[in-house]
Amino acid sequence: MHCREAAQKLQLYLDNRLTIEQARILEAHVANCATCLEELVLLEEVTQNLHTIKVIAEPDDLNEQIMRRVAMTAQRTNSPRFSLLRPSLAELLVVVLLATIATLGPILQQPSLRALLPFANGHDSLSLAVMSLLHMLTTAGSNTLILALWVIGTVLGICITLVVAGNEMRSLWFKAVMERLPVR
Repeated sequence: MHCREAAQKLQLYLDNRLTIEQARILEAHVANCATCLEELVLLEEVTQNLHTIKVIAEPDDLNEQIMRRVAMTAQRTNSPRFSLLRPSLAELLVVVLLATIATLGPILQQPSLRALLPFANGHDSLSLAVMSLLHMLTTAGSNTLILALWVIGTVLGICITLVVAGNEMRSLWFKAVMERLPVR
């Protein structure tokens, strides 16, 4: 008999479910094999320990307790991890606002397109403020203009990304930023 065969029959031997001939062959193998003898001793010890274990009665409301915990766990896991495909109304409005701001910059630079917009005719305070800002940026040196556009583009990119990313990603980003700030 090989060890693999013997290992399969050890529990049957302990349960007295082998024929006399099978039991004698197994006993002869175990007498000559230290590994199988060690496994038989271990199985005997486990069997004896199982007989000494006291049975504990389950509580009457065990099923209700389990179902309550399952329901609570299901409620926690049903919340979406990322709301990328389901943005809220506020997130959509912010995205539209940021896209509008990013689009109006080039439009206001073109005099022919600017003339078509009713608010950019130069008579109201908003158009005057925008036009003075654009005039200041265009009269400045090219390095200053590039720096200003880079800062504006970076801020717009971060804002759009945070709006589209959802609440969980925003909170992770905010936490990472706060960890990197110097403590006073």
